[in-house]
Amino acid sequence: MRIAVFSDVHGNLAALEAVLQDIARRQVDEVVFAGDLCVAGPRPAACLERVRQMNIPCIYGNTDHWLLGISEPPEHMKSMSEWALAQLNQNQHAWLRSLPLTHRISPTDSTGDDLLIVHANPKDAYWLIFPPETEQMTHYGRIRQPDSDLDEWLAGTEAAVLAYGHLHIPNIRHWGDLVLANISSVSLPGDDDPHAKYGLLHWENGHWTIEHHRVEFDISQEIAAFKQAQPPGWEIFVQTIEEKGYFPQVV
Repeated sequence: MRIAVFSDVHGNLAALEAVLQDIARRQVDEVVFAGDLCVAGPRPAACLERVRQMNIPCIYGNTDHWLLGISEPPEHMKSMSEWALAQLNQNQHAWLRSLPLTHRISPTDSTGDDLLIVHANPKDAYWLIFPPETEQMTHYGRIRQPDSDLDEWLAGTEAAVLAYGHLHIPNIRHWGDLVLANISSVSLPGDDDPHAKYGLLHWENGHWTIEHHRVEFDISQEIAAFKQAQPPGWEIFVQTIEEKGYFPQVV
C-alpha cells in the first residue's frame, strides 16, 4: 500500500501541478490532501477546483477555517484571506465547509497500524508540532517547543504514523510508539528549500516507511500570476520570490 500525502498548497497552482504530476508517475494507491489550499497565493480558486475535481480525500487546515469565518486570521493575513474568499463561488465555499479534521487509513484491523492524516495535530488545525529540541536549536537558535509539550496534544492518538503539514519543515520523529511525519508543504517553504514537497508512505511487511519528495516547479508562473491577479501585498510576494527564489513561511 502506497499513500501520497501533500499539504499546504496556499494558492500556488504551479507547485500544485508539479507535485500532482510527480505523484502520478509513482503508482500510488491513494492520494490525500492535508489542508491549507487557498490563502496566500494568486490562484486560490484554481487550486481548490483542481483538488476538488480529483475526488481525493481532503481535510481542512487553519487557513481554510479563516475563509469560512470559523477562526480569525492574524492581522497581517486578513486582507489576503478576504481576497481569497472573494475568488471562490458558493459551491467551492460549501465544499471547503464539508471537509473533516482527519483522515484515517487502516492497512489492518488494528488501529495501532493506522496512518492518521491531520493538518496540524489530532485535536485541531492550529497547534504546531515542531521538530525535536535539538533540531529547533539548529533551525531557530532556541527551543520554541519543549518535547514534553507533545504529551497533551498526542495523548490517546491511536495510530502507527501521524502525518501532517502546517509547519513547512520536513521531519520524521518518534513520540513513544507513534511516528510523527511532517510531510511539509507544496508552497511557502519553512526550510529554505524552494522545492515543492510531499510525503510518500508505504505499508509493507507490517510497518510503514516514509519518504519526503522534493519537486521543482516553474516559479515564474507564480510571479506572472501574482502580477496578473494583484492580491493584497502582491508586490512584496513578487519582490521576495525574485530575490530568494521563494516566499518563506514565517512562524
